[in-house]
Amino acid sequence: MGAAGEGEIAAVLTALAGVRDKDAVVAIAAGRITRAALSAGCRQPLLDEHTAGPGTAAVAVAGDSDAVRAAARLLRPGGRLVALSADTDEARRLAAEMHVSLQHTEVVGDQIAWSGRVPLEPTTVL
Repeated sequence: MGAAGEGEIAAVLTALAGVRDKDAVVAIAAGRITRAALSAGCRQPLLDEHTAGPGTAAVAVAGDSDAVRAAARLLRPGGRLVALSADTDEARRLAAEMHVSLQHTEVVGDQIAWSGRVPLEPTTVL
């Protein structure tokens, strides 16, 4: 299986994000179509990753593995983290490192899209 196109990636990440009206959403290292779809879903502009404070996002989307840590820092307790990883092992490792309960994985081209929830009780992400 080859690389997925931007539209396919956007469709899967947006579906896994499960954004609702007025959710506070941040997207880091995400493509233009993904950002537009997420913004349309929450019916407001996305949070600015550089100015949003820790614990402000209900949903955080990381367009690549390198953005997962930054995205996780912005999530509030009970928030949803969605990301792209090279494979299922990397997705499991990142979810465990971020104290996220891995819920769903989906093959997208030659990558794995995944989502999970942070605990309701705050944890420290280093």
